[in-house]
Amino acid sequence: MSCLAAPPALAQVEWAPLPAALEAAEAESRPALVYVQAAWCGPCRRLERETFADPAVQDRLRRFARARLTVDDRDRAHRVGPWRLSEAEWAAHYGAEAAPTLVLLAPDGTVLGRQSGSLSPSGLLPILDAVLAATAPAPPADEARR
Repeated sequence: MSCLAAPPALAQVEWAPLPAALEAAEAESRPALVYVQAAWCGPCRRLERETFADPAVQDRLRRFARARLTVDDRDRAHRVGPWRLSEAEWAAHYGAEAAPTLVLLAPDGTVLGRQSGSLSPSGLLPILDAVLAATAPAPPADEARR
């Protein structure tokens, strides 16, 4: 009789509250990804189950400060700087009109882009790589001349 081991559980992406993710992005000079989702959103669950669980996607996501917002949550609020807005208002602030939407931010909080809809790992990886390349620190001046 053969005993098959169950596949290892997929690691879950850890999401920070929006203020903490934005602070980490700025302090650590790394981009941020804001995942706008909803409890009722089927494509959100597919993105979480298939795309965010992909090992290559998880490797790239570790290089981002990450936050999750609920597009229709008007009760939970976050303070960033002088603004205190609900998650729904932050989602609207970032131009997320549907769920799922991924908002990609520079370390200073500037919106670099947004992508709505569910993506496969092969669809998300080039987007993450482009943001990482665009936000990579410039080489020192003496190395740039070589």
